Amino acid sequence: MKKLLIVTTAVLMSFTGMAQSNNSSKTKQIEVNGSAEMEIVPDEISIRITLKEYKNGSKTVSMNTLEGGLVKAVNQLGLPKESLTVDNIYGYNWDWKKKKADDYLSTKSFLLKVKDVKMINDLVDKLDAEGVNGMNIAEVTHSKIEEYKMQLKIKALKSAKEKATALLASIDEEIGGAIEVQDVDFGQQAPMYRSNMMMDAKIESSGYQSNLEFKNITINAQIRAVFEIK
Repeated sequence: MKKLLIVTTAVLMSFTGMAQSNNSSKTKQIEVNGSAEMEIVPDEISIRITLKEYKNGSKTVSMNTLEGGLVKAVNQLGLPKESLTVDNIYGYNWDWKKKKADDYLSTKSFLLKVKDVKMINDLVDKLDAEGVNGMNIAEVTHSKIEEYKMQLKIKALKSAKEKATALLASIDEEIGGAIEVQDVDFGQQAPMYRSNMMMDAKIESSGYQSNLEFKNITINAQIRAVFEIK
């Protein structure tokens, strides 16, 4: 019984010593957040173009004809082949009372990547307006968006360090090295502008050429940083 008591006492003393050691070696820290933001002019605009077969008298203007016209218009704009991709394919019956296969009118949507709004206007002028079911802006971004985001993260981290330095200086303390750095992502909307704005391809051209720019993209970065206090 006496031996058991001695062993238990030794264990308690050991844990007490470890706790005291951990407390004495704990580093003083300061935690801050840094942020940075910038606006950039988009240079990649994705347009969703929906084509539909239609009746021209007793004949049906086929999807092959409409798609061929779209491909030709894209080539005339000087855009690379890979800038145009298929988005979706669906269809409907032109007259639900009829059951003939040739009364089934298909619809096909495409995504076209252009550099500016003026290209959209030029594209509309070259398409078969009757075969265009609708157009809308699907996505707006920049070809160097990841590069800009990295620049913002670096700027945000520097901002966090400057904030920590200023706060510690106010109480006569000095900043040490970084203990922890975290790229904070709040699940914010992707740095691109999305719109459901529809463009009527059937409006006749008045000869006016727009020189208006698309709205700027605002992107931001936030960094959480923990620094040692010397």
